[in-house]
Amino acid sequence: FNTTARAQITAKTLAIFGRFDIPIAIGQNTGTRDIFEYEWAQNYTLDQFQKDGGIIYENGEDALLNEMQKANLDNIYNVIEISPSTSLGHVLQHLNPELLKYIRLFIMAGSVYYGYDNSSQPSKEYNIYTDISSAQRIFNSSWAYFGLAPLDTTIFMQFYGSLWEKFYSYRNQNKYVQLIIDSYTIWYNNGGKHYGALKPFSPENGTSIMYDVLAVFLAASYPSVSTMINQQLPLIVTSDGFTKINSTFGKPVNVSVAFQTKDPYISTQFIGITVLESIIMSP
Repeated sequence: FNTTARAQITAKTLAIFGRFDIPIAIGQNTGTRDIFEYEWAQNYTLDQFQKDGGIIYENGEDALLNEMQKANLDNIYNVIEISPSTSLGHVLQHLNPELLKYIRLFIMAGSVYYGYDNSSQPSKEYNIYTDISSAQRIFNSSWAYFGLAPLDTTIFMQFYGSLWEKFYSYRNQNKYVQLIIDSYTIWYNNGGKHYGALKPFSPENGTSIMYDVLAVFLAASYPSVSTMINQQLPLIVTSDGFTKINSTFGKPVNVSVAFQTKDPYISTQFIGITVLESIIMSP
């Protein structure tokens, strides 16, 4: 990914929220793959973010390492990983492994029982197979807590119906809702509309699959795993990018394998209420 472009999207988002106290660390650039929503952020540069009071770390891996080194018994860290794990994998090569007992990891990755399109065959999930060696390093590490949001559940993370209608209705009166709708519309029109999903989507009627939101929700809800059926499983990442149960070599991972409701969308709508209402009510 063009991580500088991603940082620019983050910068504009933080600027609208007025959160210049949150630094941005730029990870390793791994390519020039299209970022459909970049058009939304291109008029707000990283230089402008810094002029407005924000902080940019050009070497994101060093910044992440320095931050994780601050973890201790009185300063427990939550790390949320929602992309291929290149930078985090590199950091783990230099971090004292003893510090991991003070760091919880919440990650969207993998496929245990079900795969893309709710297939009964597990898939090689994108965040894993894009950088298999880094994923293996993460799964082989001994975290204080390892919470996994795999495809088994994240494929149902779409917000729609009356929940989305209410959120969408705030677009002209709430700047936080407007930024999401504006960036979503640009993403959709520039190619996002061709992404696969279990339910149809558009800016007017609902979201695409919000895979990463579940990992964030798990971190925010910890230690509760309400709405989820959670299994502690010994998982490994295979050399060809699958996430498999292996009782001999796997480290324990707390996996959100299913939702507590028979209809998964009842649970995801509950999550959606929590997430979308928090945006609407942001000060």
